[in-house]
Order: sequence, then C-alpha cells, then structure tokens
Amino acid sequence: MLINSVCTNDPAVISEAFCQHFSISPLIQSPSHSVSHCVDMSSTFSFRMVNPTDVEQVINELSSTSSAGPDGIEAKFIKLASHVLCFPLAALLNLSFSTAEVPLAWKRAKVIPLHKGGNSNDMSNYRPISIINSIVKVYEKIIFNQLLEYLTVINILSPFQSGFRKHFSTTSALLKFTNDIFSGFDNNMLTGALFIDLTKAFDVVDHYLLLDKLHSIGLDRSSLLWFNSYLHHHQQCVLFNGSYSNFLSIDKGIPQGSSLGPLLFSIFINDLPTKCIYSNIQLYADDTVIYSSKSNIVDIQHSIQHDFNSVQLWLQSNKLLLNKSKSYFMLFQKRLRPVAASEINVTYLDMSPISAAEKFKYLGLWLDSSLSFSAHIQSIVHKISYRLKLLYLSIN
Repeated sequence: MLINSVCTNDPAVISEAFCQHFSISPLIQSPSHSVSHCVDMSSTFSFRMVNPTDVEQVINELSSTSSAGPDGIEAKFIKLASHVLCFPLAALLNLSFSTAEVPLAWKRAKVIPLHKGGNSNDMSNYRPISIINSIVKVYEKIIFNQLLEYLTVINILSPFQSGFRKHFSTTSALLKFTNDIFSGFDNNMLTGALFIDLTKAFDVVDHYLLLDKLHSIGLDRSSLLWFNSYLHHHQQCVLFNGSYSNFLSIDKGIPQGSSLGPLLFSIFINDLPTKCIYSNIQLYADDTVIYSSKSNIVDIQHSIQHDFNSVQLWLQSNKLLLNKSKSYFMLFQKRLRPVAASEINVTYLDMSPISAAEKFKYLGLWLDSSLSFSAHIQSIVHKISYRLKLLYLSIN
C-alpha cells in the first residue's frame, strides 16, 4: 500500500492510514441556513418506551450471518439468547430514551476497506464498509420503526425519493425515469437528463442542520436531545488483514451500517425536490437526476439550467458538495437526425460546462441515448463471458 509516497505491507500501518483516510471529509464553506417548519407543530414525535417483547422480535430479525461489530459479539449468539437478553436490553434502551443519552459504546463502528477497482495500492480506490455492534443494530431498528411510522402518518417524505423506503427500490426509480423518457419519445420529444453526484454525501452532513430539520418535522425536545447525543462523538476503527487501528472520532456525517442512517439522510435531503419547478427530479438516497422532456433543445436547456441553479444553491446552503468529475448530462432521443448532447450547454454556477455523455450507468443500469439498452446488454455479456472463462480455467 502506498502511504505518503512510501510503499508498505505492514497491516498495522495500513489500518491506521485507512482510518485517517476514511475520517477526512471535505471542508465546505457555506452561508448560514435556517429551516422553516414544514408541518403543523401539533404533530409531534416522541420516543415510545419499549417492552422486552418488542426487543426480542427485532433480535430475531437479525441476520445470523452478519459480521460482528467492534465488541466482537456475533448476531447468532444474541439470537440464541434473545428470550433472556430482551429484558436487560429493553431496560437499557428505555434508560437511554429517558436520559436522552447514547453511550459511547453504541457509537463505535468497525470499518472494512473494500476495493472498488483500479490500483489496489491507492487508498482512494477503497470504500469503507461500516459494521456496528449487533445490539446497536437492534436498538437502531426499533428507533427506525418508530420514526418511520411517524413520518408515514404525517406523510412528509417526498414522493420523488425512492431510497430506503417500503414499496420503493432502484427498480421503481428506474421504471419511473425510463417510462417518462419513453412517453417523450411517443410524443416526438427529446429528454435532457442531468445526473448529479455528491462527494461523500453521508459523510459531510452537518449535525446541526440535520437537528434543525428533525425539529422542523415535529420531533419533541427529548427526542432532539437524544438525536443530538446519537449524532455527536462517533468513533471508528479500521480492520485490515487482521490488524485493528486505534479509534478515531468523527465530527460530522450520518452514521452508517444500519437502517437508521439512511432514513436520517432521506429526512435531510427531503426538501431538495421542491427546488425543481420546470423539470422532473428523481432521487435514490443521494443519487439525483434532473430531467425534462421538450420538443426542442432551447426549452430543455432553459428548464434544466433554471432548476439546476436552484439545486446548486440548495446544496451550498445545506453544506453538500457536488462531484463535478462524476456529474454528466445526457440527451435521450429517437430521431432520424439526432441532436448532439453537446449542443445543450448546461453549466455550474461558476459557468464551467457539465460534461456530456453518450451513455451513463444509473442505479446499476447502463443507459444509452436511445434507450436501446444495448450498452447494458453488452456489459452483462462481458461479465458472463469473463466468469465462464474463470470457471473453465478452474475446471481444466
């Protein structure tokens, strides 16, 4: 592994370097941001005390094969003793609710570096996989269920957000997006689409902005104090080739490794779709696409540029950072004389142009400009051929 221009194979050194690398988040300067109340404050959320039966039910929903967190206790052992453990675990969670305090042990995560591809000696080619303690997974799932029930009752989650929600998925998001494009084709329209990528979206969320948004949807004072304790002073260590790093504190971002983190991010980004007036928007967590179907490129550029400007200002005020190297514009069309995507000049706020693409991988699906799906089919054929070759070599 290349660390500070020096190559090393020492797992202890590498694990410490990874821990430092994963704890660094971009420094984002932005104006102060105030969140207006978006629901009738007669609707309020407060934690319900849990009983042992509630805890035992969630324990039994744990995957027996899930890895152990920093405490080293595997889920299968907790499940075996669920009928006994549910009593003290329920008492501990209720104590946490009543005191609005989250113990440090609940805020620790073990991180495994996963190679994404490219040079395996470059730490930037690895992404962190966070693993929390199994008992904490139980607690966070109980809190997730209570919070999601409240959000469902007040009907506050944007219909344009497909991430981490019941009856929504990448499939439903892709079906909506591609169906809108095909509808445009049927009416002899072009569709311009701007795929927006955010830099370390979960890792840079400002805790106080998130708490403001939780307050704006009706969380009571006790719940806000609990989430304030939950969000602050998280720690992580890295496990690499059997060697653990020391724990490092994380001063921003949403904790990952459980169901509660993605729900909190959905709340944080929930008002983003309101910034799109002339275009459509589709979100899956932080994967965002702005698109517009029109009969000419002038109208497409106007609608997308207007709404993209509003989105960029929203991102700035919410301290999220655009990843320009992974954001692209595409033009979908089925015309005898196709229009080049480069003829539409969508720009960032600094007037630099957004890169145009002939194909783009969105939520795991390769899209081409005519939605023939040929690029995706070729990708699948290539993967199958490669794996068949490996199988053949292993047999022979």
